[in-house]
Amino acid sequence: MISMSSGLFGKRLLLPFLALLLLSLSIPAGGLVSTASAADEPAALPPLPALSDASKTSAMPNVLVIGTGGTISGQANDGDPTNLQNYKSGTYKIEDMVAQLPRKDKIADVSTYQFGNKGSGSYAIGDLYDLSLTVDQALKTYDGVVVTSGTDTMEDIAYFLDLTVQSEKPVVVTGAMRPWDVIGTDAPANLYNAIKLAGSGKTKWYGTVIMLNDMIQAAREVTKTNAQRLDTFKTPILGSLGYIDQDNISIYRLNDRALKAGKPDWKTPFDLSKIQKTDLPMVEVAFAYQDADGGGIKGMVADGAKGIVTAGTGAGGISPKMSAARTEAIKQGVIFVTTTRTGSGTMYPSDSEGIIAGDNLNAQHARMMLLVSLAFSKDFQTIKGWFATYGRQDISTADVEGTADPVDMPPATPPVAPPVPVALKDIAGHWAMASIEEAVAEGIVSGYSDGTFKPNQKLTRAEFAVMLINALKPQGTGAELAFKDNAKIKGWAADAVAQAVKAGIVSGYSDGTFKPDATITRSEMAVMIAKAMKLDTSAGTATGFADDAKIPAWAKGAVKAAKDNAIIG
Repeated sequence: MISMSSGLFGKRLLLPFLALLLLSLSIPAGGLVSTASAADEPAALPPLPALSDASKTSAMPNVLVIGTGGTISGQANDGDPTNLQNYKSGTYKIEDMVAQLPRKDKIADVSTYQFGNKGSGSYAIGDLYDLSLTVDQALKTYDGVVVTSGTDTMEDIAYFLDLTVQSEKPVVVTGAMRPWDVIGTDAPANLYNAIKLAGSGKTKWYGTVIMLNDMIQAAREVTKTNAQRLDTFKTPILGSLGYIDQDNISIYRLNDRALKAGKPDWKTPFDLSKIQKTDLPMVEVAFAYQDADGGGIKGMVADGAKGIVTAGTGAGGISPKMSAARTEAIKQGVIFVTTTRTGSGTMYPSDSEGIIAGDNLNAQHARMMLLVSLAFSKDFQTIKGWFATYGRQDISTADVEGTADPVDMPPATPPVAPPVPVALKDIAGHWAMASIEEAVAEGIVSGYSDGTFKPNQKLTRAEFAVMLINALKPQGTGAELAFKDNAKIKGWAADAVAQAVKAGIVSGYSDGTFKPDATITRSEMAVMIAKAMKLDTSAGTATGFADDAKIPAWAKGAVKAAKDNAIIG
């Protein structure tokens, strides 16, 4: 008997890799694999630059730099390059800035997109909605995205992206403390290193990161600590993720998101394509101080705030007057989050109605977390649960030691580094490019001898058997093949077909043939997947699909089981 339960590809861990395998097959929308509907697509996004023909064939990573302005694109007043503090923010265009970078062709194929050109504090929350959807749209084509931003509210913007961008590909936010054209500027170096980091893939699965002054910081944890110094961005208590020293990109710790690589809960519930910009509510911050009055909270509620974050003294304390105003606001349905004004420290949960502990989020980060939470739910307990999971990001020993249910575990080695580059000639720009490259890196699929993958070519029964067995990675030898058309099963597929037969995944047709070169149908795929995963296929024959009558009787149980297990839709 072939063992399917050992190693990374145990039966219950196979589900995400089956999704990866199927996504790599260029199955049309509405086919076997669940695909996003037209309603899920972001509406009226500005057009993004298409990959050039040279970029499609290049072995270099494709990085899109999205410019939003800020000091990094600032111009010194009066043309004085010694004027480090008086300058016009958001002057230079991002395409001109990137064009001035030396040797950028050595690190990535770079394209640019001008989202805006102003200070970070001038952007409204609705603008961040558009920016996040733009980033996600870009990552359908590009290998990584760099967002340039002003530093004043950079941490707010970066954490908003961290919470809402649904792609696992690298998103790097950078900026500068000195404008582009002054002496001692940090702008070109920061931009260059950010492109290098995004193209390296080393922060894939980490969520959004900030990169300035050669330091790599997690968006959730980083904060601006000084109004002037170049090393202003720091991560209190926890420290940076790593740093860049010329050609060396070093990552020294994982965050909780990286440990969830490949797991269903890696993505947050905050998919902006599911809501409208107008769904984002008003959320404010109330700062505590000695004998603070409650008028601030009252005014925020009167203005329409649906949530308020308190930046309290010490472990979240607020004055009696603020507390009274908070109590009245909670009666009106306003949700509060407690943080500290000290700069670091953990707020712990209590049983207080209407008040959520902000963990170690600072006030501005907690505001973004509460804002996006309220956009997706008005239920206090639901939002409280999101703060305890997606907001807290506490590393569980189950994530590290494997004590959790296997289906919830990330790959045995979290993908800190990118897969080995695959030089397939014909996948650049294809919608399944990233999945194909991951499937190749995992040994599930490979290209043809001419260096092509043929992503839109129909799949044969033999090819699918090979891919499925490559995903399962069974141990032992296969069965002796006894099909009438054994001679048609080519050598590259024979072992996989033999293992599939022994595992009970395939059995051939009633006439005793296997038909290795026949195009595989979606029904056959569903049956083979159900057998591979040992799904219960006896739970009725009504699949619930509109074309249920067209599904063969022999496949209905498998199709229903695959649907119930969220493999197909």
